[in-house]
Amino acid sequence: MEKIQTHKMYGFVTGIVMVIVGLILYISGLAFKSGMQWISYIPFLIGMILNANAYSKANDGYVTFGNVFGSCFKSSMIVAILMVAYSLLTILIFPEMKEKLIAMQREEMLKNPKVTEEAIEMAQNITRKFWNVFLVGGAVMGTLFMGAIFSLVGATAVKKNGERPMGVGDNF
Repeated sequence: MEKIQTHKMYGFVTGIVMVIVGLILYISGLAFKSGMQWISYIPFLIGMILNANAYSKANDGYVTFGNVFGSCFKSSMIVAILMVAYSLLTILIFPEMKEKLIAMQREEMLKNPKVTEEAIEMAQNITRKFWNVFLVGGAVMGTLFMGAIFSLVGATAVKKNGERPMGVGDNF
């Protein structure tokens, strides 16, 4: 029997919430504060757990760990697509973001007395040259990596009865 899917709606809503949180952090000036980038992962985790719960309930609990993990990971792929779109839009909407991040990178590197001025300049030049690649690649890899972890959490957190026995819930 075909499983009822929930990943599309939960992935889309979770991605939109993450974009809104990211915008709020950037506009409020908190985006570049230490540790604040992790704030946007809170709705991601919540979204994956809610998706796992909805998927299990939609299928009357007749799901396996793998089924739930798959639904959550599909949801995280939708989130990744939205985060890439958001990253591309930030390049156009907030062009000053690159220079703010490079300045922050410079400040962090200056804290280490072993880092030379030449190394700082080289790091900044590489960041400027590959900014778009780093931004999009980071959005894809970061979202999918955290999505896999959060999918494991979601798959662990919900009721699972295993596969539906033959004849249970079948309409003949």
